Order: sequence, then C-alpha cells, then structure tokens
Amino acid sequence: MRRVIFLLIFVALAAATIVLAVQAHQKIAHEMTRQKHIDAFDSYMKTVPQFIHHAKPYRSDRFPLPPFAMLFVAPFTLLSRPDAQAAWVVCKPLFFVPIFLFALSIIRRGGGNVLPGALLLVAAGWFFPVIGDIQEGQMNLLMLLPLAAGLWFAQEETPWGDLMAGLLVAMAICIKVTPLAFLAYFLFRKRWAISAAIAGGIVLWLFFVPSIFFGWSQNITWLAQWTHIMITPYVLRGKIKFANGESIPEFILRIFSHVPAWKTTTAGVVHKHYLTLVYLPKAVALALGRIVLLLIAVGGIWWARRNMPTLRCRRYAMEIACVGMFMLWASERTWVPHYVTLIFALMAVGMIAEDPAVAPANRKWAWVALAATAFLMLWTSELAKVLGPDGRHYIDTIDVVLWSSLALAGVILTARFRERQDYAAPALAATNPIAPASLRPEAVLAPARD
Repeated sequence: MRRVIFLLIFVALAAATIVLAVQAHQKIAHEMTRQKHIDAFDSYMKTVPQFIHHAKPYRSDRFPLPPFAMLFVAPFTLLSRPDAQAAWVVCKPLFFVPIFLFALSIIRRGGGNVLPGALLLVAAGWFFPVIGDIQEGQMNLLMLLPLAAGLWFAQEETPWGDLMAGLLVAMAICIKVTPLAFLAYFLFRKRWAISAAIAGGIVLWLFFVPSIFFGWSQNITWLAQWTHIMITPYVLRGKIKFANGESIPEFILRIFSHVPAWKTTTAGVVHKHYLTLVYLPKAVALALGRIVLLLIAVGGIWWARRNMPTLRCRRYAMEIACVGMFMLWASERTWVPHYVTLIFALMAVGMIAEDPAVAPANRKWAWVALAATAFLMLWTSELAKVLGPDGRHYIDTIDVVLWSSLALAGVILTARFRERQDYAAPALAATNPIAPASLRPEAVLAPARD
C-alpha cells in the first residue's frame, strides 16, 4: 500500500511539474512579443549574459544576488528564454523534494516524528510558498537546499559532518545573504568547527570560486558594487526600498507611517493605496522595526539559554526553526516565496503536535497553528480574488504569512514537555528513528541536561 501511495505522489508531482513548465514556457513566449520580462528568473536571463559577456557593472537590483549565484543561472542562458524558464521549473522538484526529506529527517534524527495527519498539514502550509517560488522564478529553493542539507549534516557531529555542514550553510549564504543568521546561531551554540567551516566556506564560495570563472579583479569589483546596492543601505542606514513585503520592518513601515501599501496604474495614472493605522515619521517607523527585531533576538537568546550537548535532539529542530523564521522577519525584502524557509518551523510544530511527552494544551495549539497556516497560505493564491480586484493587495498588506509564522513561533516557544528530555542524547532514537523517542520508557525517564 505504501508503494502505491508513493507511486501516486510521484505521478502527481511529475504531472504538476510538466504543467507548470509548459505554462511558464507559454507565458515567456507571449511576453517576449512585448519586450517585457515576466518574473525574476526571466529578468536574470536578460541581465546575466550582460554581466558574463560584457562585464556589466551592478547598477541596480535587477540581479540582487552576489556574483557566485550567477554560476547557477549562467547555464540556462544558453537556452532561449522560454526554454530556460521551462527548464528552471523542471529543476524545482530536485530542490523541494530533498528539502522536505532533509527537514523531516532532522526531526527523526532528534528522536521526534511527524505522523501522516500532521505531515499533511505541513505539506499544505508549505505548498503555496513553493508554488510561488516556482511561478515567480525565484531562487529561494536553490538557497534552501544547501541550507537544509547543511543543518542535517550538523547532526552528524563528526569532523566530516561539521565540515560539510559549514560548507553547505556557507553556500546558502553566498546565494542569498539571509542564512547568515545560522552562522550567529552556531557561534551562540559554541559549535566552533561548524562556525569556522561556515566562515571558510563564505571565503571559498564568495571569493575564490567565482574568481575562477570571472577573474579575481572582476569578482571583487562586482562584490563591492553588490554590497553597496544590496547590503549597505539596509544594514548601515536602515533604508527599506519596498514597503509591500512580508518582513517585520516592511510591515511596520506601511502600517505605522505614511507609505503606500500598494500602487495601481489606471490610464497611465498611478494611484497610491494606504492602510496606515498610526502616522509616525518614516524614520521613527524604521527605528521601531529595528527595535522589534532586537527584542525578538534578545528574547530568542534567553529562550535558548540552556546548554545543548547534542544536536540530535528535538530542541535543535525547534531552534533552527526559530532561526529560519527570524531570517525572514529581519530581511529588507521578504515576499511569500521566501517563506519556503518555513518548512523547518512547520516540521517542528508537526513534531510537537504528535509528541505524547508534550503537554496536551501545547499539542492542541500545535494542531491549531498548522491548520491556521494552511488556511492562511491558501489566501496567497488566486482565492484572494474573491475579495475583489484588490483582494490580493489586502492579503499582502495585512501579511497573512507573517502572522502564520508568528503563530508557529508561539507554539515552539511555549511548548512544555512532561520531562525535560528535549535535550535527550542521540542514543534514545537509535533503536527506531521513525518512532518518537518519547514513546520509549528511557526517553521519559532521561534526566535533564543543562
């Protein structure tokens, strides 16, 4: 029966991928007649050849990624734009299937489990960010694959595992800078070997590997230009380019200052739409966003203050889930497709929902949070049109994906175990990695380790 279910899932996945690839091909072919690009990936197909063949400088955020990321995009520029788009869509299952399995395996290696009922809600909550990443030609799944693999290798707790973990997390950072939050996490956890490997990996992927293809001087020039455009304005000056995203600073900016939540154009006239609750000066709203992020970071450090002798535990899955959400909340630009990183939080909450060692009230709220996330994510689809022509704009403005992540974080942060065995040793899961460790007597009786 299990083989039949897996076969049906594979057939459905293959069919859906083919449909999305054909759809993407047709969209690009149609838009080419109007000399427009339809999504981020198609924009890269027009921009990257100018970088590679004409040493074009970074002048804007048309290609918002560091030069290292060009290496993943460059092979597709050998195809026509419609064919490249279809090929990129076909590649996406090679990303999201292993990501899903890595995230589930992290739970199981730590002695937890996500049983079919919760796993179905996990998949439902993750579905629309994945679809958004595919349809909008985003690079988030490409970044998330080495990140998920790196977090999985960290649980090996061997020199080889630490090296692989560091190099893979560093690769994710060099594709999109936001996973840098995990370097801070491993430093906080005093995983010095992994932290050193991440630092070395950043040097490798960001400087040496691109220089093999582009030359040292050109790569350094591009890095300086990219940093000036993409990093410096937000990190040093707190500047936010977009107010219609799903991060905490973006949400605060559009709700607490006179900044348009979205814009529409009618007959060449631009109309600005506002949903401002409190009119604060823009500088104050920007500062407020940073203060909120700082408070969240301090609160997270306090929550994770206990010692964790092994990463093969449920607590590790819960902590990386929170770090993954924080990197979404803290980004200068975050939209629905970026929330594919929510897979770690969804898995952690699915684990809490199924664990008999967790207090019943926490398990109930875990189910509620999973169901609410699946329901709210549904509104990021075409369903939002039932609210009117501006339905999707209203959904984005009230930030349903942000509230979903906050609900998941609330469950993780408040979870209480009957015994403090969430830091349990890896041996507890050795006899049956699929069954939750809490189902075995020695897990319940395991002493707390602080």
